[in-house]
Amino acid sequence: MRKETKHISMKINVLIILVSCLFMCNACSKDPLGMNIVHIQIKSNSDEPIRVYGTNDGGETGVVIKRNYESTFKSDSDGISIDVRCKDENTLITIKVWVNGKLKSNVSGNKYLSSGYIGL
Repeated sequence: MRKETKHISMKINVLIILVSCLFMCNACSKDPLGMNIVHIQIKSNSDEPIRVYGTNDGGETGVVIKRNYESTFKSDSDGISIDVRCKDENTLITIKVWVNGKLKSNVSGNKYLSSGYIGL
């Protein structure tokens, strides 16, 4: 019986070491739990000014762009919505949004466009 007890004790020690390693590796993660990496890409077919709402760098007044715009940021919110507006109704605008590397929205339209609500 002594050999069995020693064998069980050894298995328990190995299991404790493995579980401890898993917790330590998880603690070394760069991003806190719940953080999502959001990447936004907006393109248009003209040089007309486009106002973009819903990004981290735009604030309440949005940010004005021409032709191309890209932004990547971390978010711990439940979701986002990207809205764009252009006075020229002939300007075609495309919004693409990736969350943690997965394409979540790909929409195109003229004058006013929304990505819709994207749950994170």
